Amino acid sequence: MMQIAAFLVFLAMGVTNLLAVQAGLTAVLGVPVLLALVVAVPVFYFRFVGSAAGIVGAIVGWQMSAPMAVLLFCWPVLVYGFLRGGAEARTFLARRAA
Repeated sequence: MMQIAAFLVFLAMGVTNLLAVQAGLTAVLGVPVLLALVVAVPVFYFRFVGSAAGIVGAIVGWQMSAPMAVLLFCWPVLVYGFLRGGAEARTFLARRAA
């Protein structure tokens, strides 16, 4: 069940990134929507380039504030860091208790 939920979240994040890059290309370069979508596919595929282009697209194309756009594309890193930190703390405390 968790794998399905994770896949759906991953899919939603990918579609959001694709549409943000497409909106940015349309707003900044004036490219037609369909052509921007075709150009956005290879751009959003690369993790950091796609995230940066998605942030710019969300700011320019969707008129989103910069902190909200960064949060929209960087929240998985924050969640991963929080979960990883919790796991490390549990491991450290388990070693001390033993």
